[in-house]
Amino acid sequence: MAGLPKKLQTLTHGNSIYWAAFSPDSRQIATASLDNDVKLWDVATGQHTGTLTGHRDGVTFVQYLSAERAITGSLDRSLRVWDLASGKPDSTLSGHQTYLSCAGVSGNLARVASGGFDKTVLVFEIASTALLATLNGHDAAVQSVALNSDGTRAASGSDDQTIRLWDVEDARLLRTVSGHTQTVEGLVFAPDGQRLYSVGGDGTLRAWSAAGELLVTATVDSSTRSGRQLKSIAVSADGRQVVTGGSDGAIRLWDAATLELQQVQPAHSNTIYGVCYSPDGRLLASAGFDRTAYVWSI
Repeated sequence: MAGLPKKLQTLTHGNSIYWAAFSPDSRQIATASLDNDVKLWDVATGQHTGTLTGHRDGVTFVQYLSAERAITGSLDRSLRVWDLASGKPDSTLSGHQTYLSCAGVSGNLARVASGGFDKTVLVFEIASTALLATLNGHDAAVQSVALNSDGTRAASGSDDQTIRLWDVEDARLLRTVSGHTQTVEGLVFAPDGQRLYSVGGDGTLRAWSAAGELLVTATVDSSTRSGRQLKSIAVSADGRQVVTGGSDGAIRLWDAATLELQQVQPAHSNTIYGVCYSPDGRLLASAGFDRTAYVWSI
């Protein structure tokens, strides 16, 4: 077994940090916070290099689209596309009737899906800002959403404890998947689109086929129910490893094929809301309720 992740940088905000994302060259990182801002950082030095200010409520999502552009999602019901050089938004995508709780970008960076407390999923084309699909069907707030590599398939997870699989082109529900016994907190497609991974408040990590068949389940070992909730998930660029963040503040690394637990790294003092791998596969980041984000060497 490889050594545990080594902490390289500690990044801070004035409120809880919900998401983190690395730039395409893995040299920069962006952190999204409930303080309404997104901060940009140099990975090597931990130096704060810029702030994206303009959202009117907490920011729950950020993703680089290129070295020069990023997209963010906020509780203020909007997604914004930013020019990083100027620190100003180029465009705004909106449509939710209440809080926008989560978002996800397709592997080709052409489409974005957002989920909201209004129980809906919206899918947009980023370049044109066109609304491609409105996906209705959940019985409660949508807390997680993912798109496959080309953005033609979407998955959404909800407080109603289900995962729903969608055909974006036809705005059509393909399947409702049950198994989690609490909120589906995180979703991510494998890079090749053949698997979907989910985590939930029930302390389970699950791997599903693209068609929604359950393949493998793993459960967090913890002495308390609250301590075993899983809140965030990401998959490595090579598709071989999955990382999860939980309510116990620990990072867990799993074999993507078998869901065998490889490593457990205590990280935050409380819930980890976001985890991500760097594109080069050498780093990961965790973002937490404790107002900190950490960069780790793996």
